[in-house]
Amino acid sequence: MKRKWFYLTLSFLPVAVSASCFQTQKIEPKEDEKPENPTTPENPGTVDPKEQNGEIGKSYDFNVPISNLTVNLRDYITRWKKSSDSLYYRFFEDIVESAKNDIPSVLLNRNAAQVFISSFMSMIAQLELSKNDPAKYNDVLYMLDQLVWDYYQKDASTNRFDLNFLLKKYQDIISDKEINTDSGKLWILGNTKYISGIDRPYNIFPQSLEELLDYLKPYLDKGIELFDFFIPDISFIKMNRQQRHWIIKHANKITLLSDGNAQPYTFIRDNYIKWVKNQKESYSEAELLKFWNEYKQSEGLEMPIDYHFFYTLSDKIRIFNLNNGYMQPLNDDLEKRGFGWAKLNVYAYPLNPETFYEYLELNDENNVRNDYLTVNKLKNKSFLDLVVDGKNNYNPNKKNLVFMGSSLFRKTNDDEWRFQTQKYALDEIHEFFAKINELYPQDEYNYFFKLHPVYNLEESKIYLNYLLGEQANKAILLDSGIAWENMLVVDYENIANGSSVLFTPDGKSKTQLYGLQGTTTTLLATMTFLKESFGWNNKEIKSFVNLANFPLSNKFNIIKRDIEYENPDQGYQENVAKMKEVYRYFITSGDFPGPKEWIDMRTFLKRQN
Repeated sequence: MKRKWFYLTLSFLPVAVSASCFQTQKIEPKEDEKPENPTTPENPGTVDPKEQNGEIGKSYDFNVPISNLTVNLRDYITRWKKSSDSLYYRFFEDIVESAKNDIPSVLLNRNAAQVFISSFMSMIAQLELSKNDPAKYNDVLYMLDQLVWDYYQKDASTNRFDLNFLLKKYQDIISDKEINTDSGKLWILGNTKYISGIDRPYNIFPQSLEELLDYLKPYLDKGIELFDFFIPDISFIKMNRQQRHWIIKHANKITLLSDGNAQPYTFIRDNYIKWVKNQKESYSEAELLKFWNEYKQSEGLEMPIDYHFFYTLSDKIRIFNLNNGYMQPLNDDLEKRGFGWAKLNVYAYPLNPETFYEYLELNDENNVRNDYLTVNKLKNKSFLDLVVDGKNNYNPNKKNLVFMGSSLFRKTNDDEWRFQTQKYALDEIHEFFAKINELYPQDEYNYFFKLHPVYNLEESKIYLNYLLGEQANKAILLDSGIAWENMLVVDYENIANGSSVLFTPDGKSKTQLYGLQGTTTTLLATMTFLKESFGWNNKEIKSFVNLANFPLSNKFNIIKRDIEYENPDQGYQENVAKMKEVYRYFITSGDFPGPKEWIDMRTFLKRQN
């Protein structure tokens, strides 16, 4: 039964871009990135053979309904250490469900630190839990950009991740150019050529349904009709309509992974909420489940209702974020505005693989934890092992400053450094670092720099020269290809053996973060990590992450590139607005400091302590 709702207008601000993403595209928008408008194909029930480079589009019939919606579960005894209302229970429950069924898990990744963190945890835990599973097709199919990890060079030590370790441990589905879905357990691919012979590099997500079907063809040919899909939130909304509909039709369940700060804003506010405010009717859970199942057993790809409705069907579409504190303020806002039917369940995932053992009782000798660290090239590493330049500048008797970089001033499309032409920004940045040196003297602090993954080592050194000038030789440069959150994990674990750099032996802070972009996901991620790992309160967290060390520029926009403010008050207000956009619900939930703790650059330059 449909329920009628009055149309209400919701006022939401433009989208904010997460600065934590590792972008490989060379074309960068000057304005905030917005969700792509789904396109409507002329005939969504067929594939145009002219657009198909292989044979899958010619052989796959979209009009055939799914013949069997049953997914078999093996008898796997799960011994939980935590109750179902615990913070990360649903994340691990989602993993266990996929590990013990008889269908493949398909992970469609994008180059963002948070996506890699959650998808690696899910993949590795699924493989460990199902390693003795007799089911032929309970496999893990992991796709990522070829620029990040190339299967052809899977043995290369220069790869960002050691994924070949997992292929050897769990048996590569692709062996000697042959596809063995019956005995192989895992594939990790960034190009369809290893399956179809068509050289089509993976780029952010499959760019067409044809590309996705090329990857899944070996299983479709075996009669597999349902899959567990794991997809980054903003990838899901940017896929074309036909591809997204096919995924929903063939999904046993869909797990939406977080791309960091992009989730509450690009995915929720600027896509979901904009859709919600135009709806005048809604459906009960029973009605939605009926639509979900009937769609799978219908012909073609036309859906009976808009896909956004299924977000509230949390048994079928699960939404995860590194911090789910924003969920309650979001739902309160929806209820207040008359859209209670649109309230969402958002679940949290951990940043530390050790959490796995806090939730599940296993006798696997820490395989999940060790495999996660091995894949990220962090096993048996210390924080100082992650330094790529300037290690001799480190003094263990000093406290630490860590600069959190962004891609805001990356090179232009003409391969020109923005610092060369944006003197207005560079002048303010030089004032910022001069004040930092005054507040945190170099004879008392180690100056670490964690730059954005978009910069390689050579570019990182050039970047530091722009920022620091003659002081660049005092910098301690961390590996930009390793997620900051994983660096925290490494150093946190080393507290026990007394080799921690960022913390004292008794787990207190001896570090301050600082930077020029308060909207970076690393701030919320760090705060969340400190709260969950140490149980720190807001005052203790502030000893590590103080927003006063992230002043808001009076000269440039902290999210949009290439914008100069001649009026410093305007610059500050514009950046305050951006901060409010990004952290609106997290401020309400108490997970992020409010505007009273934000200062502009002019105020920062007058700081005395």
